[in-house]
Amino acid sequence: MASEADEASRNQRDALLALAPWQSDGTFGGLASWRWRDTRLVTIPEHHLYRDHFDHDLEDAFGQSVELVVYLSKHVSESRRPSLAVHPIGNPRGAEFGGQPETLVPSAPRWMTAALRGLRREARGLSYDVTFEATHHGPFLTAPTFYIEQGSTETEWTDLAASRAIARVLLALEPVDAPIAIGLGGGHYVPRHTDLALIRRIAFGHLLAAYALEGPSSKVIDQAVERTDGATLAYIHRKSLSKPEVRTYEEQLEAHGLRIVREADLPADREDES
Repeated sequence: MASEADEASRNQRDALLALAPWQSDGTFGGLASWRWRDTRLVTIPEHHLYRDHFDHDLEDAFGQSVELVVYLSKHVSESRRPSLAVHPIGNPRGAEFGGQPETLVPSAPRWMTAALRGLRREARGLSYDVTFEATHHGPFLTAPTFYIEQGSTETEWTDLAASRAIARVLLALEPVDAPIAIGLGGGHYVPRHTDLALIRRIAFGHLLAAYALEGPSSKVIDQAVERTDGATLAYIHRKSLSKPEVRTYEEQLEAHGLRIVREADLPADREDES
């Protein structure tokens, strides 16, 4: 899904259209839509953060269930570092940027992890960090969803090489074959989880940064497990949390039947070995 209100989103959409033989598929909300294989590409006029229930709108418009929603988006950060990022969505706390407060959206761990690995591959030669971000912001949907972004300033939003890299990733996207996990701890860019997803056989769904766990956290952890379908593992960035916090989270995750893993427990990813 692209947004006319987002320059990077428009550039990513146009790159997708240029790199594959999309067919006209009528309109969605008065704007042109396209179809390629089993994928639809649609655009909305407003910013995507505040368009709740977009998956239901798609189902109503096209009469088909939605397996996965991918948002094309710009990335903004205070560091202004050139970055290509993917992340799950939802609000561990308040809903300052769309969605519903204290409500997570179903994640898409195998698809999203594949996108992260694809960005690493396609961004070689470009001066961009490739990273996960922690779960944050709206909108609210009930279908599995992730964002793919380029940023962090207007310079990067208009970088067509970065837009084409994202388009190549999405056109080749296939879900990774890896056990599914949720991640806890770390900063907003969850560096340990990003590193593991790139070199180990693991697929992350919801990623709850340390700041999202401050205060009462049991509800958001329960939701992260519930809305990471198929999760069997959990990885905690221990150095970012106190020992009592780690033990509390371990007990809660184990009560859900998840196995707590460390890096040494995870085999190297075969793709990385090649």
